[in-house]
Amino acid sequence: MALRSGRVSVTIAQVSATRSVVEWYLKRYFRSADDPGLLPMFCDAGRVGAFAISAEEVAERDSPALFRLLVGMTMFQRRQDLQIMRILRGIGRRDADELASVDRLASLVKRGPCELMRTTQLLHERCDLTKDPRTRLGMCSANPDAQCHLKRHTVLLKRYGHFGKVPTSSALALLEAGHSSVGALAEQIARVHRSRLERSQAFEAALSRAWRVNQKISAMYLSALTNPDLAPARPPWATEFDWTYFVVIDSNVDRFLASLKYRGNGTYEARRDFICRLAERIPLDKIDRSLQRYNPRLVQQAMYIFMSTANRRVAARDCTHEPAACVQCPRVLERRCSVSHL
Repeated sequence: MALRSGRVSVTIAQVSATRSVVEWYLKRYFRSADDPGLLPMFCDAGRVGAFAISAEEVAERDSPALFRLLVGMTMFQRRQDLQIMRILRGIGRRDADELASVDRLASLVKRGPCELMRTTQLLHERCDLTKDPRTRLGMCSANPDAQCHLKRHTVLLKRYGHFGKVPTSSALALLEAGHSSVGALAEQIARVHRSRLERSQAFEAALSRAWRVNQKISAMYLSALTNPDLAPARPPWATEFDWTYFVVIDSNVDRFLASLKYRGNGTYEARRDFICRLAERIPLDKIDRSLQRYNPRLVQQAMYIFMSTANRRVAARDCTHEPAACVQCPRVLERRCSVSHL
């Protein structure tokens, strides 16, 4: 039997399996130190080093720390969370302050020796920053003799060669929109667009102008600033934006969708819509009265944690560290579990 809402069909079996995972997540991980990717993690210097910000800085709405949060979150792509946290902790305060300052990055661009760093378009289309496969130092073919800060940044960030463009591109995306801070951009978007959904879509689009900032990273970042269930205090833009729009879809979430036999379109929009339809059928306030009734981001976070082998294996609170936990696990969870058969 299928339950239909809008364009997406959701079965009772899919809802039941998802609800079981949500209940597991709320019991085991929610609001704990082992719940990765949420704002509390980025307020903890023990996990993200000099990229940590404070809850008070987030509440200010226009704090420069919000850009630091964006740069830190953008690092979490196609690598395990534990690896990225080690990289962030290994970056010293002085370097982190440069990577996470719009003003300092703008100054480096202005004084830089290469014209290809002047705009986001040039960075995207003509800058071919990479790493020398032998020395692992930053290099390019467009202007190989230029000793630019992008080549230094790609070494600091220890990611793909082109990743050194991320901080500068993110700063330029803000400046080209007429602002020097994330807070000012948010306020402008709230003034220009009437509906909360339109504002959310416009915010996502504005951030996605930066190199390597996509729907996933935008959702991860903006949910931290808007979603009332996922922050230690009320986030700064919970009322101005439609926080239910921000759903983070990665390979772990895709694995859970595959376990549900999701056969829909593979676009980000279609998968987000499917998760939203599942969330409509799981009234969270019936499980935990402190929660919003409908919160697709929380439902998605449960999927992510449940399928995240690397995170679960190092979390002492995970059920797989308990005697006979797998034997006692409900079949609907056991057959999907990412660690029970390791």
